[in-house]
Amino acid sequence: MQMLRISLMFLCTGLIAVQAAESINQTIIGTNPLLSAGANALRIGDFEEGVSLTLDGLDASMTPRQRAIAFSNVCAGYIGLRQFAKALETCDKALDLNDRNWRIYNNRALALLNAGRIVAAREDIKKGFALNPGSSTLAKVANLIKARARNRVVAKDRVIEVH
Repeated sequence: MQMLRISLMFLCTGLIAVQAAESINQTIIGTNPLLSAGANALRIGDFEEGVSLTLDGLDASMTPRQRAIAFSNVCAGYIGLRQFAKALETCDKALDLNDRNWRIYNNRALALLNAGRIVAAREDIKKGFALNPGSSTLAKVANLIKARARNRVVAKDRVIEVH
């Protein structure tokens, strides 16, 4: 009886492993594994690795839409690395390929905000909302922009008071 339980346990473990491998293969088939790995690295906060893998993945042949998404991911990675000029450059490349993706506007708004360009960041958030009006992600960035603008006004008032 115990031998039967052990055999069933190994059989179930093997089936789970096969199912996991199949789902990974389905994710990679038809896509670029470097771009997938880059996106995963960015999701977990490994920005250097994510940017590197995604840039390597851009060497492959892909549709303009896929290339725009990859550039948007690189932009997000550069934001995480606090390299805002590079982030803006790659977001601009993404928008040149696809100006109908709200995530690109969201990423560029964050880069603009961190570069101190609040008015331009606001404009990009408006463009993003035009494409995806109910986005909670865009709403969060819009709130960051409002807070930064308020802080800047308060800081200017303090400077004026000091003089």
